[in-house]
Amino acid sequence: MEKQVENLQERGQWVRKEVTKDGHSHVVERGDIDWKEELDAFKEADINRPAWRGQFKIDTISLERVYVITYKTDNEEIPVKNVVITVDKDTRQCLQVTVDKRTENFLYSSDQSLFFTTGEGYMMKGKLSVNYLFDSEYSIESEFIES
Repeated sequence: MEKQVENLQERGQWVRKEVTKDGHSHVVERGDIDWKEELDAFKEADINRPAWRGQFKIDTISLERVYVITYKTDNEEIPVKNVVITVDKDTRQCLQVTVDKRTENFLYSSDQSLFFTTGEGYMMKGKLSVNYLFDSEYSIESEFIES
C-alpha cells in the first residue's frame, strides 16, 4: 500500500466519494488529499507485526493472470481477520487488496471491510454497535477521477 499511496500523492490524484452514514449520503469530489492519511485504515491493517507472526493461515491460488493470496486468522485478539491480495502474475503489481476487521469486547463491537483496487478506487464499510446505546453504519465508496 505504501507504493500506492506514494503514486497517488505524486499524481495529485482526484477522487469522487459517496459518503453514507446511517442512511444519509453525500457526494464529494476532492483533489487536495493527503493519501497517507486517507488510506490509513489499510496501513492499520498491516499483518506483518512481530506479535502476530505465525497467527495467519496463508493460501495462494494461481489463476490464469493473477495470484490470489489469502491471509486468515481465528485469533480473537487480532482485529484483522482476513486479508486478500490479488497480484498480476506478469508485472507482480498489486491489483486489489481486501481487508476484514472485527473488534469485540464488553462495551462495543466493530466490523470494518476495506477494498482497494489499483487505478480505480477504494471502499470502506463499517458498523459500530455500542452495547445498550446505539448502532451506526457507514460506507465510503470512491473512484479515482481526472481533475
